[in-house]
Amino acid sequence: MLWVVQVSGLTIRNPQGDAVLQDINFELATGGSLALIGGSGAGKSTLGRALLGDLTSGQRHAGGQIICCGCEVLQATPRQLRQLRFRHTAWLGQDPAQELTPGMSVRRQLNEFHHGDASAIREMLSSLGLPQDDAFLQRFPHQLSGGQCRRVALARVLLKRPQLLILDEPFAGLDRRHREQMMAELRQLQRQYRFALLLIGHQLNAVADIAQRMLVLHNGQQLEYGDTRQLFATPKSPLLQAWLSHVTCSRPVTTEGEPLLRVTHWHPGDSRLTALPALSFALHPGQCLAVTGPSGIGKSTLARSLAGLNPPHQGAITLDDRPLASDVRRRSREQQRAIALVPQDPAHSLHPLRSVGRQLQQALDRYRLSHPGSVAALLHQVGLPGDYARRLPRELSGGEQQRVALARALAGQPSVLICDEVTSALDVLSARTILQLLSQLLAQGMAVLFITHDLPAARQICTAGLHLSGGDADLGAVFDKEICDDFNMRD
Repeated sequence: MLWVVQVSGLTIRNPQGDAVLQDINFELATGGSLALIGGSGAGKSTLGRALLGDLTSGQRHAGGQIICCGCEVLQATPRQLRQLRFRHTAWLGQDPAQELTPGMSVRRQLNEFHHGDASAIREMLSSLGLPQDDAFLQRFPHQLSGGQCRRVALARVLLKRPQLLILDEPFAGLDRRHREQMMAELRQLQRQYRFALLLIGHQLNAVADIAQRMLVLHNGQQLEYGDTRQLFATPKSPLLQAWLSHVTCSRPVTTEGEPLLRVTHWHPGDSRLTALPALSFALHPGQCLAVTGPSGIGKSTLARSLAGLNPPHQGAITLDDRPLASDVRRRSREQQRAIALVPQDPAHSLHPLRSVGRQLQQALDRYRLSHPGSVAALLHQVGLPGDYARRLPRELSGGEQQRVALARALAGQPSVLICDEVTSALDVLSARTILQLLSQLLAQGMAVLFITHDLPAARQICTAGLHLSGGDADLGAVFDKEICDDFNMRD
C-alpha cells in the first residue's frame, strides 16, 4: 500500500509549553479518505496545517514524525516545504472567501492552476454544480454566495491535481442538496485522480458518507481512530457517543403582540437574483423565523439588506412601525443598535490584527454600553473564557470566531438578531450551546431571523419559516413535511 501521509507520536506545544496536540498517530493511503472530528479548539486545523509544516507562530514540534508525500515535514528545508505545498498538496480552509483574491474574477483565479485550458475549467465547474457561462466566470468573489465561493475555491485547488487534498469544514454553509452533490463529485474525482482526502469537520452524516476512516480529537488528544462505520456502530469515547446521540433543545413559545419588524414586498433589485421573489413577512418579539433555501437564492442578501448594508432595495422595512432607511448610515443610533447581524463568515468580519477584547470593547463603546467586566460578560454569554479577550482572531478556531462574532452582535443589546448560518462552522456540542443561548434570548423577548441550511437546527428553536425556492416564498411552519421534502434537508 502506498502511503501519502504517515504520522507517528506527533506532539506540538504552544509558547506556554502546553500540548496543542499530544501523541497523534494515523496513516492515509493513496485514494483513501480520513476525517478529523472534534469540537471547536480540539486541534483539527492545527493537525491539518502541521502536515504541511505550517505551525502557528510560537508553536513548536515537541516529538514524533510526519511524512507527507515522501517529505519528512518536520525536518524539511523551506524549499522542500514550498514544493510540498504548491506541487503535491492542496488546502482549502474554513473561510472560502479568504481562499479567493477579492480583485480577481472567477476565470482568472481558476487559470492560476490550469493556464488557458477552458474545457478543463468548465468541466470542473460542471462537476461541482457551478455555472460555466461567461457571465459567471466574470464575477468577483463578493458577487458570489458563500456556497458558491466555497465551490469555486474547491475547483481552484482541484485543478492542481494534488496527491493530498485537505478540506477544512468543506460543507459548512451548503444546503444538503449541494452538500450531497459535492460529496458525490468528490468521490468521483477521487476515484478518477486517486488523491488522498483529509476532511476536517463536524458534520457526522457527511463524514459517514465519504470518509473511510475517522480520527476523533478532544483538547489535542486522540480519543478514537479506525474504520468510520465501526466507530459509528460502537463509539467508545463519551464525546463521540454524545455527538451520535439525539440532542434536542426546547423550542421557545412565540411572544404575541404587534410585529417588531415588518417587511413588505422587499426585493434587492439585483438582476442576478431573478429567482428571488418579492418578500413580505413580519417578526414578533420572542419569535424565531427560519429563512431557508438553496445556496445563491439571496438569503444573505436579505440579511445584509435588513441590517442596512446592502442598499438600495425595493419595498419597505419598518421597525416598531417606523420606516427603516435602506442605508444604515441614515438610520438613527437607536435603529442601528436595534438590529444586529451575525455574518456567515466570521473570519471576514473580525479585524485580524485586533484582539477579541478590543473588538468587543469597541462595539460596547459605540453604543455607550460599556462598564467594568462587560467584555468578560459577553464572552461568558457565548461560552468562551474571559482570557480569550487577549487573543487575536487567527488564534481561534472557526467555531470560536463565530461565537466572538455573536458576542459582538449582542454588545448593542439588539431587539432583532439576524443570524446568517451561525451554526454552520460549529461542531454538534458547540452548535447546541449557541442554540441554547438563542433560546434564552428568545425567552427574553428578542426576535431572531435564523438563516440556515440546517433544518434540524431550525426545528429546535424556530416556530415558523420562510422557504425560498424557484421563484416562490413559502411562509409557514418550518416543520411541514412538504418543505422538508422540497428542500431535501432531513438528516
